[in-house]
Amino acid sequence: MKDKRLLRINVNILIITAVLALVTLPARGSSFGTTGVLVGGGLSFVYFLLLSTTVTRAFAGVDEDGLEARAAGRLGLKLLLYTFGLAFFTIAAILCKLCHPVAFLTGFSALLISIAFEALAYAVFSKPQDTPGK
Repeated sequence: MKDKRLLRINVNILIITAVLALVTLPARGSSFGTTGVLVGGGLSFVYFLLLSTTVTRAFAGVDEDGLEARAAGRLGLKLLLYTFGLAFFTIAAILCKLCHPVAFLTGFSALLISIAFEALAYAVFSKPQDTPGK
């Protein structure tokens, strides 16, 4: 993965998951536990890593014409399989009582928080772009 922003998002997912897991340590006795946060954060990390590497590779050698129809179909199928795989593992983890649904969502929210942090960092620290033609 060549894009540093995507790499930072992946690293931030791991960091935020660890912080959320530490915050939920006092709730160990209740049904809401650290395991669910770790499972949700781990699945969000794997899902975003798969998505970012797949899309980066798919569009690496694309010219002005865009993707070929066959390549676009394969990309769509991969993305669909990743999404169904994530849904399958989520349902399996919750039905097998591996984690509480709220704890899972808390861990999975690390993905959204990480993307929000990266978007804010880009908005605050990026250099203004000159508009061509002016």
